[in-house]
Amino acid sequence: MGTLSGIELKQLVCNNQFEPRWEPYKLADLDPKEVRVKSELTAAKHGTEHSELLGKSIYSKVPYLGDKKVFDRSQEQEHDPSQWRGVGNTTVGRVIEVGSEVTDLKEGDLVWGYGNFRTVHQGSHFRLMPDGFSPEAACCMDPANFALAAVRDGNIRAGEKVIVFGMGAIGLFTVQLARFSGAIDVVAVDPLPNRRELALKHGATVAVDPNEVGDFGMASREWFDDGADVTVEASGNYHALNQAIRATRYAGNVVLLAFYTGESQGLFLGEEFHFNQTNIISARACSHPQRDLYWSEERIFEILIQLFCQRDLIPHGLPSPIVNPDELPVAYGQILHHPAEVIKVGVRW
Repeated sequence: MGTLSGIELKQLVCNNQFEPRWEPYKLADLDPKEVRVKSELTAAKHGTEHSELLGKSIYSKVPYLGDKKVFDRSQEQEHDPSQWRGVGNTTVGRVIEVGSEVTDLKEGDLVWGYGNFRTVHQGSHFRLMPDGFSPEAACCMDPANFALAAVRDGNIRAGEKVIVFGMGAIGLFTVQLARFSGAIDVVAVDPLPNRRELALKHGATVAVDPNEVGDFGMASREWFDDGADVTVEASGNYHALNQAIRATRYAGNVVLLAFYTGESQGLFLGEEFHFNQTNIISARACSHPQRDLYWSEERIFEILIQLFCQRDLIPHGLPSPIVNPDELPVAYGQILHHPAEVIKVGVRW
C-alpha cells in the first residue's frame, strides 16, 4: 500500500455481501484550498450505507432531478451488485498539510467533516473542532441533524406525549431532542434490550419491546388517553409505520424520519390515517429548502454544536462499538449479519 508522511493509505470498502476489506488508495495533488487530515475517529451511518450497498436506495437505480424535485423513472437502470464501495460517514482528525490559500486552518488543528473509513482525508469541507465539542459528538452530527429536523417538523413542544419507533442512532437522538424540546412523555420502541436501555439514558420515560406490546393503537390509548400527540418512525419498517399511525391521536402528527426502501407491506392507509385526519410528515434535514423560513441544514449543524458543547445534548454510548482498525472489517460486516450487536460502528485509528 502507498504511504503519505509515513502513514499507510488504506480505506475500507464493502460489497453487497457485507464482506469488508482494506484496500489502498491514492490522493490527488493538494489543491490550494484543501487540507489533508489524518483520521483519529471515524463512524458509519448504518441505514443509508446498508441500503446503498444492497442497491435498495431509489437513487441507486433512478436519477433524482433536483430542479424538478422528482425521480425520473424513465431512466431507471439496474444496480450493479458486484461493485465495491467506500464506506463510512464522518471523521475527526488532525490537519497534517494545508493548501496555500487556506487561512482558517493550520497544521495540528483538530477538525471534523464527512469522510469514509480512510487513514488520511483530503478536502476543503473540514471544520475546526470548537472547545467542548467531543470527537464522539462530531461523529454523531449525522444522524443528530436528521433527528433535530424531525423534532422540529413534528412540532414537538412542551407537554407533548411522544412515541419514537426504532432506537438506532437517529431514534436515540430523536428521543433526547424531543425531551429537550419539552415532551413530557417519550416512549421508546425497540425489540433489542440493549437499545431500550440506551434509550432510557437518552431521556425516554418508558422503553418498550414491540413484540410484547403488539397493538400500539390500543396500547397508546391506555398510556395517553387519546394516543400520542406525535409519533416518530425511525426504524424504516412499514409495519412500524402502520403502528405509529395507529398510536397517534386524532389530527396528530406522524413524522417519517426513516429512509424507506422497497414495496410497502403492512401499511393500511384506509384505516386510522383516513378516519382520524392524521398528518404524515416527511422529515429530511438535507433536503433544500427546509420547511421553516430562515432554517437550513447549516443552521441545524450550528445549533447541534452549541447543544453538544453546552452538554444539553450528549452522545450517550455512541458511536458503538468503537473498534481498532484490525477489528473494523468484522465489526462493519455485522451491520448486515448481526445488526443487534452494533448501533453506530466507529474506529479509533
